[in-house]
Amino acid sequence: MAEWAKKDEALIERVSGLLSMAPVRSKSMFGTIAWFLESNDLMFAGAWGDGIMVRVGTERTTELIVSGDADPFDPLGNNKAMKEYVLLNNERIAEDEDLLNWLDEASEFAGSLPPKKPKRPKRQNYRGK
Repeated sequence: MAEWAKKDEALIERVSGLLSMAPVRSKSMFGTIAWFLESNDLMFAGAWGDGIMVRVGTERTTELIVSGDADPFDPLGNNKAMKEYVLLNNERIAEDEDLLNWLDEASEFAGSLPPKKPKRPKRQNYRGK
């Protein structure tokens, strides 16, 4: 299994500051921080090393990767990239305006999806276990 990217505290603070007034929450994920919409509890962005991964949908992901504007997001390093996510390196998000545009696009996409379904409780066997 691949090692997780190192946490970039400055990037996390930067994104958190930009999202401070937005209806989102942060949560530990992949050894770093990811941001979720409060409206449907779906992840739309996350810090990854000195870059950020954003959820923009399968079609847009393909477009961005083919054009060279983003990289596949493969957190496990097993050539199985997450289908709706791309990774933007620090050069692509160097300016706050660029980063905000990506966060807006990702939150709009994730916001268009149905709410996350609650997990079903585990079934007990006949002995109550």
